[in-house]
Amino acid sequence: MSIRHVCETHGCYIKTQTPDWGFLDSSFTNKIRVGDIDGIVEANGHLLILEWKSFIGDIPTGQRIMFEKITKINKIIVFVVSGDPIETVPVHIKIYSSGRLVANESCDSDKLKRYCSAWERKARGVNNE
Repeated sequence: MSIRHVCETHGCYIKTQTPDWGFLDSSFTNKIRVGDIDGIVEANGHLLILEWKSFIGDIPTGQRIMFEKITKINKIIVFVVSGDPIETVPVHIKIYSSGRLVANESCDSDKLKRYCSAWERKARGVNNE
């Protein structure tokens, strides 16, 4: 497991390890709020942002706009994975790259691993053939 936290001995991760950024809400205009990133990987100056959703469907508008805008930066890509977060079973993926949604399809664990491996090979400039 990537997160080295044991809820049984250290309490609920959400309650003990994540701040409530709500106190900053008045610092921003309109509906802008602090968000979180579920996972992030860096390789050779490239970023892969991973977002987990427990539902398949539209993501919040502000989050979608953010993904479109940050992926216009050439070295950032976002995988929005939907599935069961308790069992960590992906069933769907949306991929944002170059400022747009480039994939919206079913996805299982093996396919997600292949996407991650392909992302790293590309980031490192490794020939896929």
